[in-house]
Amino acid sequence: MCYGFEQLAALLTMGKAGKVLVSLGIIEHYRSMSRGVIDTRDVVYFITLVLIFLFITKTRLETCKK
Repeated sequence: MCYGFEQLAALLTMGKAGKVLVSLGIIEHYRSMSRGVIDTRDVVYFITLVLIFLFITKTRLETCKK
Protein backbone atom coordinates (compact mmCIF):
# COMPACT_ATOMS: atom_id res chain seq x y z
CA MET A 1 0.00 0.00 0.00
CA CYS A 2 1.29 3.45 -0.91
CA TYR A 3 0.95 6.60 1.16
CA GLY A 4 1.93 10.23 0.74
CA PHE A 5 4.47 11.04 -1.92
CA GLU A 6 4.49 7.44 -3.13
CA GLN A 7 0.78 7.66 -3.93
CA LEU A 8 1.34 10.89 -5.86
CA ALA A 9 4.19 9.28 -7.76
CA ALA A 10 1.94 6.34 -8.64
CA LEU A 11 -0.56 8.78 -10.15
CA LEU A 12 2.13 10.35 -12.30
CA THR A 13 3.30 8.17 -15.12
CA MET A 14 6.21 10.48 -15.89
CA GLY A 15 9.56 8.85 -15.09
CA LYS A 16 11.58 11.66 -13.53
CA ALA A 17 8.67 13.38 -11.76
CA GLY A 18 7.63 10.12 -10.15
CA LYS A 19 11.17 9.36 -8.98
CA VAL A 20 11.53 12.84 -7.48
CA LEU A 21 8.26 12.47 -5.56
CA VAL A 22 9.25 9.05 -4.25
CA SER A 23 12.63 10.39 -3.11
CA LEU A 24 10.85 13.08 -1.07
CA GLY A 25 8.83 10.46 0.79
CA ILE A 26 9.85 8.98 4.11
CA ILE A 27 9.33 5.37 3.00
CA GLU A 28 12.18 5.46 0.48
CA HIS A 29 14.63 6.65 3.14
CA TYR A 30 13.29 4.27 5.77
CA ARG A 31 13.65 1.19 3.55
CA SER A 32 17.40 1.48 3.19
CA MET A 33 17.93 2.25 6.87
CA SER A 34 15.73 -0.68 7.92
CA ARG A 35 18.08 -2.98 5.97
CA GLY A 36 21.00 -1.63 7.99
CA VAL A 37 22.40 0.62 5.27
CA ILE A 38 23.31 3.97 6.80
CA ASP A 39 23.54 6.51 4.00
CA THR A 40 24.32 10.15 4.74
CA ARG A 41 21.46 11.25 2.46
CA ASP A 42 19.00 9.36 4.65
CA VAL A 43 20.49 10.74 7.86
CA VAL A 44 20.38 14.29 6.48
CA TYR A 45 16.77 13.72 5.37
CA PHE A 46 15.63 12.64 8.84
CA ILE A 47 17.58 15.39 10.62
CA THR A 48 16.05 17.94 8.25
CA LEU A 49 12.55 16.62 8.97
CA VAL A 50 13.17 16.86 12.70
CA LEU A 51 14.45 20.43 12.39
CA ILE A 52 11.51 21.49 10.21
CA PHE A 53 8.96 20.11 12.64
CA LEU A 54 10.80 21.60 15.64
CA PHE A 55 10.72 24.99 13.91
CA ILE A 56 7.01 24.65 13.14
CA THR A 57 6.31 23.63 16.74
CA LYS A 58 8.33 26.53 18.15
CA THR A 59 6.60 29.01 15.85
CA ARG A 60 3.17 27.65 16.73
CA LEU A 61 3.86 27.76 20.47
CA GLU A 62 5.10 31.33 20.23
CA THR A 63 1.96 32.45 18.40
CA CYS A 64 -0.24 30.75 21.01
CA LYS A 65 1.49 32.60 23.87
CA LYS A 66 0.55 36.02 22.49
